Amino acid sequence: MKACSVKGKGERFFERIGGEDFFVSQEHLYLACPLDPQIHAELRVHEPWNTEAQAFEKREPKPKIVFHEGVAYVETVSWNSLIQHAEILFPHTAQKIRKQSVRDFRIRPKWLGRHPCLEHVEMVVLQVLPRFVRVPRSVKGAKDRPAALAAWLAKRVSLPIRYRRWAEEMEHEKKGVSAKGFDGLQEARDGDGPRRVSVQELREAVEAALTGRYRDSVLKEESRLRERMQHFGHWPTEARAFMLYVFTRGALEVDGFGFFHRAFDGALIVYKRTGRYALMDYYHRLYLFPDCRVAVSPLDLWPVVVEKYKHPLLARHQPWQRICLGHAPQERSWTAANIFRSIEDGLNALYYGYDARKRNGYHSLDQLSGSDREVHFEDLRISADDTSRLLKNIPVTNAWT
Repeated sequence: MKACSVKGKGERFFERIGGEDFFVSQEHLYLACPLDPQIHAELRVHEPWNTEAQAFEKREPKPKIVFHEGVAYVETVSWNSLIQHAEILFPHTAQKIRKQSVRDFRIRPKWLGRHPCLEHVEMVVLQVLPRFVRVPRSVKGAKDRPAALAAWLAKRVSLPIRYRRWAEEMEHEKKGVSAKGFDGLQEARDGDGPRRVSVQELREAVEAALTGRYRDSVLKEESRLRERMQHFGHWPTEARAFMLYVFTRGALEVDGFGFFHRAFDGALIVYKRTGRYALMDYYHRLYLFPDCRVAVSPLDLWPVVVEKYKHPLLARHQPWQRICLGHAPQERSWTAANIFRSIEDGLNALYYGYDARKRNGYHSLDQLSGSDREVHFEDLRISADDTSRLLKNIPVTNAWT
């Protein structure tokens, strides 16, 4: 049983017990335990129960060891605990079943259990995106602007054909898929007495329980998605297919604006790329800054830089840093206007916030005499020979200083 308690080693559990059988009663598994003959004899003398049925029938005190055909069976683990932690105890089996369970569905496996907010995704696509991306006049002047925008975006992202087919299926069919979660060894746990089961039966019960859990999660996501898609029932197929695409994919980028769900917590991250830009220092020397993503999330509307990045208005050289704005974006709710405002605040701070004459921010571009600092910008400095060539299409955003 020791192997079962180590993460990633759970598969060895079935190997260790080999061909031994179990007793299953109520909520516990009893595993055959070879004992020293002397200990075995002493236990038999002091053991008041002659059969496993008598042992299980006696409730106080609950038996920890029962005998059957001369073999001692020791109480080991709770069945409920085994199933509850099956994903940790049997990671390889769980991963295999997870893939099989979602093969016939279009929900991305990594979404299971995340429950992303589809309303937030819809708001970002239909309300925030048009503020950062130049859309055609035909879209702006359309009678149903959201539907026209979705259809236009479907062409921009080269929408895969499978999403169009899926949208057509949802339009012409009210097709539902039913699956029941399998509660393994139900008869053994709810029966009148103990039941002897093989290792193979136990393995199949664990796999069936995991399958039921994953399929239930997939069906829950599928149902939630279909419910949300009812709002677009009157849209053209192309537009509905695009909404299916962004809902199930969970990410999008168009002309430097985009969003994704952060891996470690599932938070929706909305961002705008800065593109390359240059800043001028106190001595009118130029520094070329690379592209980065300025982002906000529903958890925090203070703009951050997604990548590992350095800038005079960033305290350190690392990812997910807050940008020094000079003010706090207080009392901002998660609305399209506030998302746009916060991202714009972050972009403006990176572009225009550093005043070379005041050398404001956490760091100055030029190295001050006698100062010792961790963040340096010498590697970003543009040589005099490259200045005219590089700056033809790259703006010096703080040149007004």
